[in-house]
Amino acid sequence: MAFENVNIVGSRWIHENNFKILDVEESHALIMAAGYLKHNSLEGIYFRGQGFIYPSLRPSLYRNIDSDSAKYNRETRMNAKINEYREACNIFSRFGDYAAEPLLQHYGLQTTWLDIVDNIWVALWFACYEAKCTRDGHFIHFQKRIINDNNKYAYIYLIGADLDYRTKAKPGYWHGPNTELVDLRIAAPSYFLRPHAQHGLLFRCKGSEGIGRPLDYSRQIRGVVRIPLEKAFDWLGNGHTVGIHSLFPPAFYDNGYKILLQSGVTFDPRDKVIGVVHSVGA
Repeated sequence: MAFENVNIVGSRWIHENNFKILDVEESHALIMAAGYLKHNSLEGIYFRGQGFIYPSLRPSLYRNIDSDSAKYNRETRMNAKINEYREACNIFSRFGDYAAEPLLQHYGLQTTWLDIVDNIWVALWFACYEAKCTRDGHFIHFQKRIINDNNKYAYIYLIGADLDYRTKAKPGYWHGPNTELVDLRIAAPSYFLRPHAQHGLLFRCKGSEGIGRPLDYSRQIRGVVRIPLEKAFDWLGNGHTVGIHSLFPPAFYDNGYKILLQSGVTFDPRDKVIGVVHSVGA
């Protein structure tokens, strides 16, 4: 049975922005919806919390561009910045090069990877909170979304990723014909605390032969769940382990984060498309 045909008590199917969405009113229905595809799919199913439904699912590096030349230009600049971190921080030599880009994505760089999680409550948290960032991108803070007519729902995307192949040479890395997947809890040591705290995984689409990576990863969306924002806040509660301080540990606790902040790598304020390692208020 396809996800769009599943019947779960405490939920109903609706249409919004050209999507068929499962509207969930009970926390048990959310858990059942999250688990349905995991049980019935041959690929890995992961979660991405969002405040809104967007017409595409693009990694941050590919947003607001449409040409191959713009894509190549951004990728070149991003790779140069990643190499700066490798040269400035000896710590990068202690794990595989394949983990460097997704790891830096977790700390603020804009890359070809998209953040996903395998914990439904962490996904819900990201759907309930919004980032407030200074113009230069250096300082970022997360706060609860304010419920109003334009802010009424939290959304969780169910994302499919290939688990066909893995290798001992790349711990925490899986790939297949359509995607690559990195689990930073395996690929990166826990002195980079943030991805471990957030159940952090990342995926990206592969390009077909002779064609580069697509700008839009929407082809991997397997379903969308909508939760009334007021109910989402209630389900999350005020537990310490699902809060800003825990999900974004300060550099006092996150040694990898401290190393990145003290690396001496500089950013041109005009080059916002590459991003910056944020200082997170917690």
